[in-house]
Amino acid sequence: MPMKSFEKWKTEEVRMTFGIQQVEETHKMMTNWLSFTSSENTKYTERIEELRIRLKRFANFWSEEDIKVFFIIPIIDIVNFYVFGKYRAFTEAFITAKVMDKNGTLQNLRGRVEFVVATGEQDPQTPFFFLNEYKPQIKAVSDPQGQLLSAMLAAQAKNNGLNLPIYGLYTIGQLWFFVILEGKEYSVSPAFDATKKDDLQQIISMLAFVKKHIEANI
Repeated sequence: MPMKSFEKWKTEEVRMTFGIQQVEETHKMMTNWLSFTSSENTKYTERIEELRIRLKRFANFWSEEDIKVFFIIPIIDIVNFYVFGKYRAFTEAFITAKVMDKNGTLQNLRGRVEFVVATGEQDPQTPFFFLNEYKPQIKAVSDPQGQLLSAMLAAQAKNNGLNLPIYGLYTIGQLWFFVILEGKEYSVSPAFDATKKDDLQQIISMLAFVKKHIEANI
């Protein structure tokens, strides 16, 4: 059985291997996601602004680990993907699943993901949301979208036919891209620049949408 880790997949290769296709950002599920607004924006106004200014000042100088520790994780933690006994966030989690390609061959997708929200207490059981690749913009040389899509396909297979969409995002420096995979179709949002107030508000609202989706489906 062919085996390939997430970080080795490129977007075009994922599409050609598994027969998935990109649809416009006007796709209904993406439109619903983009239009969601959250009360978290008003509850944590000062903290959000503090983090935005921090990113604006240091984004061009931070390492991959700096971006993760000093901005991405604090922003995600505002939404609080951690409900004891129901679901939680996992970092550096290992995900594996057998996924049928378009030729009927099983592909063994596997790898560590930077961040995943799933049911389970010790290990991810039913994954709902991935954040993949904390890449500084000036050093982005690989394909974070391809890596994310391969992990989302593994989650789709791992969820044993629940027929739920898989949500995800990847970052390149200060830019955030949200992705939704439903069946054999996926949609990618416009880029959100986290150094801009309105964009950062939208980022938090879209994270809150995922939390609402998870709690409606567990």
